[in-house]
Amino acid sequence: MNPALKSINPTAGILLAGSLLFAGGCVSREPTAAERGAGTGAVIGAVLGGIIGHQSGEAGAGAAIGAATGAIVGGATGSAQDRRLREVRHERELAEERAARARAEEESRRQRMIAQGRRVEDPELLAARQRAEAAEAELVRLRKEESEAIRKVKELEEYRAREAAAQDEIERMHGTRN
Repeated sequence: MNPALKSINPTAGILLAGSLLFAGGCVSREPTAAERGAGTGAVIGAVLGGIIGHQSGEAGAGAAIGAATGAIVGGATGSAQDRRLREVRHERELAEERAARARAEEESRRQRMIAQGRRVEDPELLAARQRAEAAEAELVRLRKEESEAIRKVKELEEYRAREAAAQDEIERMHGTRN
């Protein structure tokens, strides 16, 4: 075992880990999840390492190794949380930008319609309505005509089928008499 690690007092290791945890509190900004994770991991690692090291007579070394390992694992976990948080914030910002752009486009379209509507005269509006109604009436007439044509074709097919059936029966009856 490294003599420097043997000389570390378990209490000093825990205090070192605790200072890592709370070091962000002195700064005017909120600590990141990576910083909080590293501090928390260091404290937990120091405690667990001290307990495990104490059983082998190396409490100080165990606390130091536990603090370092806990800080690395906690920092990596916190870093992943920070990355996910940044991704969520970025997606939210993109969604807000898309929504703002859609609102702006809709408002622009509305303003264009208002401007165009102010230039429309009543005779032009009346003529457009009459053309629309005439087109709709023509569509109704054509659909009725189409429906009537289809009905006639079906009726013709039915009469032809009846005639063919009657002719077959006539031929059958003539064949049996002779």
